[in-house]
Amino acid sequence: MKGITKALQRTPHNLGSRMGMSKTSSDVEFADWERKFSAVEAASDKMHRDSIVFRDGVTSLLDSGLSFSSSMATLFSPIGAEYDIGSKFPNAEVTIQNIASYQSLMDELRETLVPELELIESRIVQPSLELKDICKKIRKTITKREHKLQDYDRHNNSLNKLRAKKEKSLSDEKNLFKTEEAFELASGEYEHFNDLLKTELPAFLAMATRFIDPLFHSFYYMQLNVYYIMLEKIQSFSDGKYDLSRRDIEDIYLEQRGDAAERMDELQITKRTQSTAKMLQQHRVASGTASSTTKAGLDRKTSSGSSYARPGAAAAAPPPYSAASSAAALSLVAGKKAPPPPPPLKPKPGSPPRQFCTAIFDYEAQAQGDLSFSAGDRIEIVERTDSAEDWWTGKVNGRQGIFPGNYTQLD
Repeated sequence: MKGITKALQRTPHNLGSRMGMSKTSSDVEFADWERKFSAVEAASDKMHRDSIVFRDGVTSLLDSGLSFSSSMATLFSPIGAEYDIGSKFPNAEVTIQNIASYQSLMDELRETLVPELELIESRIVQPSLELKDICKKIRKTITKREHKLQDYDRHNNSLNKLRAKKEKSLSDEKNLFKTEEAFELASGEYEHFNDLLKTELPAFLAMATRFIDPLFHSFYYMQLNVYYIMLEKIQSFSDGKYDLSRRDIEDIYLEQRGDAAERMDELQITKRTQSTAKMLQQHRVASGTASSTTKAGLDRKTSSGSSYARPGAAAAAPPPYSAASSAAALSLVAGKKAPPPPPPLKPKPGSPPRQFCTAIFDYEAQAQGDLSFSAGDRIEIVERTDSAEDWWTGKVNGRQGIFPGNYTQLD
């Protein structure tokens, strides 16, 4: 609460000094030392953060290497008698023989470097943290010195204004006395912190240099030791297994990979996933199933103004219309008046939500009133029967017509 009160008292002076209406004091000598301290403060904080990043980075590197070796061991280990990579892919024999030793190597490397990482923690991370904490304490003293300087300038400005008055009232005389006392107190506190920092900041900077110098050398040798251990372990694994004299790593990779990438791209499971209806249609067309059913019968009732009929049962896709089938249908109903098609169902309040079906075959309209669509199209059902062997009424892409139900699959 006391700090908030003082902050409110300093606010008018701070605003006035920013606008150039209040006089502020400065100490060139202190400003120079404070600038040098700020540089050491920032460098100490960065050194501490970087030492943590290095320690955690090496730990993450070792953990990732061990995890990678475990994944490789899982991929190249035979899965019972179902899938033996060693027998089915002889070119992977070297990898299968070495993956177990590589996994042991990464585990051993991590165990070997644990003491080195603990040494970095105790000799670099913790000392740099202590230096950072000392800088924080000094920064608090500098902040307090700034507050005392504000109080000094604030009371000094008020005192000069009262002294500059030619005719002073009794109230002015009382305020002058109080302001002089406050100025003397603020002046003493400011000089104390100002002189303290100008005396001890140079000593701290000299000792900080002596403190940081061994940290640098220790960190360098610890890094060197980590890198040397890693290099030695990894090179020991390659002895007798790999030719490290070759530098064309990319060419070696492409040579050993062969045409595996191209063959993998040809697999259907690597392609972009498409609808089940289209996949089914492509499969039937490729196998000739769709063409084999073109002679399956479709009985359809026709009329002069509209067409509505029921398709006959078909093993696969119903065949499209043909001229012969249309003529046969007309001859059967000669002399009879075909019944009109049923009117479309009107939606009723509280009726169930709209139904949809997905086309599994292409259908091209063979008569007026038919609905054409392609495999994979989603058709809104306007009217349908319980049997998929009948003709249904539907909409697709703003068009309405009848279509064979067994060309589609209900959603």
